[in-house]
Amino acid sequence: MNRDLNIAIIGGGIGGLTAGIALQKAGFSPRIYERAPEFGEVGAGISMSPNATLGLESLGFGDFLNDTANEPLEQRLYHGETGEMLMAIDRRNCRETYHGAYYQLHRADLLGMLIDGFGRENCVMNQSLAGIDSREDGVSLRFEDGHAEEVDIAIAADGLRSVVRDALFDSDPPEFSGHVAWRALVPANKLGTLSVERLNINHLGTGRNIVSYPVRGTDLVNIVALTKADAWAEESWNAKAEKSELTVHYEGWADYVQALLAAIPGDELYRWGLFIRKPLDHWVSGRTALLGDAAHPMLPYMGQGASCAIEDGVILGRAFAAAGSADEALNIYQNTRLERASTLQSESNLGGDRLQAIVPDAFRNTPVKNEDSLGIFAYNPATVPLKK
Repeated sequence: MNRDLNIAIIGGGIGGLTAGIALQKAGFSPRIYERAPEFGEVGAGISMSPNATLGLESLGFGDFLNDTANEPLEQRLYHGETGEMLMAIDRRNCRETYHGAYYQLHRADLLGMLIDGFGRENCVMNQSLAGIDSREDGVSLRFEDGHAEEVDIAIAADGLRSVVRDALFDSDPPEFSGHVAWRALVPANKLGTLSVERLNINHLGTGRNIVSYPVRGTDLVNIVALTKADAWAEESWNAKAEKSELTVHYEGWADYVQALLAAIPGDELYRWGLFIRKPLDHWVSGRTALLGDAAHPMLPYMGQGASCAIEDGVILGRAFAAAGSADEALNIYQNTRLERASTLQSESNLGGDRLQAIVPDAFRNTPVKNEDSLGIFAYNPATVPLKK
């Protein structure tokens, strides 16, 4: 295949950057068009399961992850109110079982790694896509600043509210899932020693849960709380929230949870409504393909949103390396990824209702489905057979 193809990636998030690096590894020179004026600090942690780790290691980032992230020894599930430990999932054997590590790290560190790997000089910033025409022989892109680009291939990594998906695919609009996420980063010196141990700690209650784990060594503790709501009108995915809006959901919960909530800085709590879209039966239209949340947005209850986007990017690069034409590459990518991503999307979207329907006192008798029982971690995007 001609390595001089003009490939545009719409969106410079985790999926778009991973795809760009994988395409570079395959000998291409893609360009990312990102709507933000500059890459900024993202105040959140992220979990990286073995399936994603293996993909990033195949792109040359193994040493960075090993040096920067932490590997939780256990995922612990506690009764939200009493603080009793209900289950501990051993993660010490992740490398042996899945041939890849389970990592926890700061999202900004992950993005910085990918930006440096792809090259800032290959990113065009402050470019919001306004329209797209995807044909059998190329793609026309129109941006909100009035300028246009003609490219051979477009990869749409422009998120849940994808302009490309809405323009090219018969797709229903996003629907509010009934779930709300809250996030904060807390200085570890405000908390006890348990919060900075190499653990992923999840306190459960009917209709809500709250997770914490350390990032950047033991400097910070990432907090993610998940609750329910009947409706959501706010557009922003990261609106600032008052602590009182969150603490009301956890009144009477265990001392550890109260300490987490008390330690959140007054102006550093964010919330966003979680929206879902139905799985698509195809991701390719003309010379354009969807990737990441544009193709398969999912709820965070299995921690697979970013991991699935990384899988997409790695497979896309492999498809372009293996194919004899651009059309063949896009078809290989779609054929290889569609079933896997749709399964992750469906299971993740069901995971919230399964988890938050649990009565903690009965948990041992009704264990929730998780990534291990569903075989989610046992997938290596760097070696899984490509489907032509």
